[in-house]
Amino acid sequence: MCSSSNCNFYGCPLSQVGRSLSRYIPVSMRSKFVVAKSGIKIVNDTFNANPISTKPGINTLKNIDCDGKRVAILGDMFELGTHEIEYHEDVLNYCIDVVAIAGQRFHLAADNMNLMKKMKVVHAIETENLIPKILNCLNMNDVVLVKGGCQMQMVKVVDAIKAMPGFTQPSCSGSENRRQEQG
Repeated sequence: MCSSSNCNFYGCPLSQVGRSLSRYIPVSMRSKFVVAKSGIKIVNDTFNANPISTKPGINTLKNIDCDGKRVAILGDMFELGTHEIEYHEDVLNYCIDVVAIAGQRFHLAADNMNLMKKMKVVHAIETENLIPKILNCLNMNDVVLVKGGCQMQMVKVVDAIKAMPGFTQPSCSGSENRRQEQG
């Protein structure tokens, strides 16, 4: 949206902007939009993360049409210096609906904020341990953002969601999903 406004301001016709943007292919693992066979919409932004890139990712999540939950699945951000926990808290304050967090930094930030009492939080220190927990919370109409420092290997979460079988119907509670292989 901003890029089209800027281009238009400098005299580029909106039709040309539209054609150019329609041909845009994001870099692998950077804001790549995928719809899994389960019907879950995924924004795969697993290349890396910092507070400045994570907030726009959450904005993207907030703006995608959704008939289910919007779930931010976040892995720790690295190399943030002495204020790293505050940066993780700042990102968590920006989240909506459900948040799933992997890593010690996000876990500590969530504890500091008493976040578990304020919203639905799924958490684990290791990404591999988060995967089964988050899969039990997702339904076919959900939209997820998956983002984290590359050391957290959040792409494993994306792969697990993409491998989920289809649903027979949307479930209202995270632990009672009714999955069925579609044949």
